Amino acid sequence: MFYTLHMLKKTSYLLILLIIVGCSPQSDFEKYKDHVKTLASDEFEGRAPGTPGGEKTKSYISNHFESLGLKSFGDSYLMPVTLTATTLDESKSSFNLAVDGEVMNIAYRSDVVYGTTRQLENVSFENSDLVFVGYGVNAPEYGWNDYKVDVRGKTVVMLINDPGFELQSTEFNGRAMTYYGRWTYKFEEAARQGAAGVLIIHETAPASYPWGVVENGWSGEQLNLTFKDKNIGRSALEGWITLDIAEKLFAKMNTSYDEMKSKALSKDFQPIPMSGMTLSSNMVNDLRETDSHNVVGYVEGSEAPEEFVLIMGHWDHMGVDTSIEGDQIYNGAVDNATGTAAVMHIAETFSKRSPKRSIAFIGLTAEESGLLGSAYMVEYPPFEYKNVIGGLNLDAFPAFGKAKDITIVGYGASELEAILNKYASAQGKYLAPDKSPEAGFFYRSDHINFAKKGIPMIYADPGIDLVNGGLERGLELAQKYTADAYHKPSDEVSDDWDWEGIEQDLGIFTNFIDDLANSGEYPNWYINSEFRAIRDESQNN
Repeated sequence: MFYTLHMLKKTSYLLILLIIVGCSPQSDFEKYKDHVKTLASDEFEGRAPGTPGGEKTKSYISNHFESLGLKSFGDSYLMPVTLTATTLDESKSSFNLAVDGEVMNIAYRSDVVYGTTRQLENVSFENSDLVFVGYGVNAPEYGWNDYKVDVRGKTVVMLINDPGFELQSTEFNGRAMTYYGRWTYKFEEAARQGAAGVLIIHETAPASYPWGVVENGWSGEQLNLTFKDKNIGRSALEGWITLDIAEKLFAKMNTSYDEMKSKALSKDFQPIPMSGMTLSSNMVNDLRETDSHNVVGYVEGSEAPEEFVLIMGHWDHMGVDTSIEGDQIYNGAVDNATGTAAVMHIAETFSKRSPKRSIAFIGLTAEESGLLGSAYMVEYPPFEYKNVIGGLNLDAFPAFGKAKDITIVGYGASELEAILNKYASAQGKYLAPDKSPEAGFFYRSDHINFAKKGIPMIYADPGIDLVNGGLERGLELAQKYTADAYHKPSDEVSDDWDWEGIEQDLGIFTNFIDDLANSGEYPNWYINSEFRAIRDESQNN
């Protein structure tokens, strides 16, 4: 009893002392670190949507928002996202590419991957003529149109990336990929043009990944949003073929891949019918529906509550793989416990303030399945696009220590950069483009779905020009993370993490959000951005 009273007195004295010296028992940044460690723990089982670990993750974020007194859109911080999983039944499906009536020997996975985003048990078409459409780009702002003929009902064959990758000049954005280079755009545009089938020719350098990535990513179960119309507006078939298959097709036309690519690198390019070549396909699908949630809370603006600033990070990762030996949990510490914890951390900061504009804090689901949580949110937004001032996406913070830079993925896109630079430079830091702009990373994270609606977005990563070791050391650590931990069970919090750089950047990001929420400015995309016209139109309506 004496011992207990003694310890109570000792604890009380300690708390009084902490209050006197102006400290709290745990600093705000220590709370951030705890969030990361919790989200990346084995208990959360890799945070896959639709699993017990995913449920724990949503509850953890939601409970945190509730403890802060954030407002919600509706009666819950959990905003439903209905998903449909489609699995192609390989044994019952067919892909028959014929040349002059003779079907080629093309093997699923090793030569072609294909499927349908139409949410039907069976999708088929016959004898669709093949047309080579260059890069499959229709970009009025660049004066470029690869669809100068009617392709309705036909199968379009196209190159990956955009013409700027090869031309490296004033066309498009030089070697840096634009959205016109992403495979997502190519399938979308082909559907708008009425194509029955779409085949992208894979080439490693302009794709920025080998065929194995396509083969693994496009086979097996595919998640997508659940569409009321079954997504029948999309082309019946979407797929990829290897460069080797493309070479064989072009050889039968008495030409070559290089010659066809050369023709495609001109604004004057005319689509080329692939005479005598047709595609027929029958796709048999297994379908199942599943539900997940985005977790969203907001601080209401004191003067312009209808205007919103967004800060987001995806909470999901890859779950558990029982087929592998040893560690089976994909903890996703860097990707993206760090970003999710940052959203929670900054939410706590602003829950104690009264910004003029509203600030929404968004934990997105199913990013790892194709940016589905963000896609769903922009289809069913709780705010009007024209009233969203801008947003910040936080996706993976390697703990490499303090850096001299902040990496801007998709550098040169919007006026948000000047605002962020103001607070970075105050800390002696500079904004730097990502080191592989041709890989199109700007188009491979959740913010892109908001950008496609015209909303100015910035995707910021911690820098790699390290205070200790410079750019050489930063690149070395980044490459090591990619090789050893990215999308692997080894992406875990470890004792050798140097958190100082993350702490500094969180302060900069907080000041950036504070500026957007209080300045009264309306930043836009730069004039040469493919999203500028969409933004201008939304602002004028």
